[in-house]
Amino acid sequence: MAIRGPTVRRGTLEVRAMPKHWWRRAAQPSADVAPVDLPDVDALPSHLLAWAQVVDVSRLSDRTVSQAEYFLQGYRHMTLASVEEGAMRLMALVATQVSPPPPIDLQPLDVLTTILAVRRKQLGVG
Repeated sequence: MAIRGPTVRRGTLEVRAMPKHWWRRAAQPSADVAPVDLPDVDALPSHLLAWAQVVDVSRLSDRTVSQAEYFLQGYRHMTLASVEEGAMRLMALVATQVSPPPPIDLQPLDVLTTILAVRRKQLGVG
């Protein structure tokens, strides 16, 4: 059986491209597997919820918000050192722009996600 497709000649070597006969399908969940739900609100630290109720994000600059959004979208593709450095830099920036500052023992990703959600809620967006 001959391989069909475009032929590329490189020097004395002839290379034929393989045609793609199928597309990979995304895995479909089976009926017997329970759907994965978002974490329950009770799973969040209580002091994070208490802080989110009283935090004022009106002084948060648009630049800080865009940096936090960009960081949260791409942290999975960064090295651990880059994530820690970026998170601490953003936490220091956020702590100067929100009132009251976030509790020290909270995870930076939780704080960044919370301030973005609170800002959206206060602006009436999303």
